[in-house]
Amino acid sequence: MSSLNVLLKQLNPVKGVVANEKLISAALDEDFDLAIFPEMFYSGYMVRDNVSLFSLRDDFVRQIQEGVGDRMVIFGAPYRDKFLYNSAVAVTEKSVEVYKKRHLPNFGPFEEMRYFKRGDGPLTLNFKGFKLGIEICYDLFFDDSVEKGVDVLINISASPFTSYRLFEQVFPARAIGYQAYVVYVNNAGLQRNQVFWGGSRIIDSDGKKVLEFEKFVEDSGSANIESSVLETSRTKRRVLSEVLDDSTK
Repeated sequence: MSSLNVLLKQLNPVKGVVANEKLISAALDEDFDLAIFPEMFYSGYMVRDNVSLFSLRDDFVRQIQEGVGDRMVIFGAPYRDKFLYNSAVAVTEKSVEVYKKRHLPNFGPFEEMRYFKRGDGPLTLNFKGFKLGIEICYDLFFDDSVEKGVDVLINISASPFTSYRLFEQVFPARAIGYQAYVVYVNNAGLQRNQVFWGGSRIIDSDGKKVLEFEKFVEDSGSANIESSVLETSRTKRRVLSEVLDDSTK
């Protein structure tokens, strides 16, 4: 059986790129297998028209690779690949994988289609015996951002307090439907005129909370994800096997 120690960093990136780089780098001194930071943590979410000035630096990624060892760090950043993307960057010693947000909210306080191009497909990573599926915030409400059959559905987020009730209703449904752990890591606190609600958590494949942070305040902590829990859940209720069988027909 496999176990994965997952570190959640519910922070508020309001002091600029240099400070945010230091926070990501400082996490390398902590004990974890997988460390996860929120959506757009590298730049801060509310940089708006200046976002293109803060795209991810290759030098910083190489610095993380030099210190990460056999672990993985995931953080949100504006990532330039011809166009600019709202991205989740997964860094290991030997690889850098980038998930590009597929569903860009463009309503209420959100103007993501003004700044970013939409991503074109899911990203699934194999890491220490687990299949990880990565998505970003609003992707949670759609079925095409993460492949069926992942063991851990990771959602990094910049969700304001006006949305928290909807997110909290969807988390257990996604966990049970995918028969996977859901790991949610949100920004927390005030950025310009938006208050991000935090509430980061880990939910197991039966929809039960393994770890939950308070709303609106910065926090950091970890919990273990266990393959034995997934195996038991998938044996009791064969939702995933039926979904995978149907997908091959």
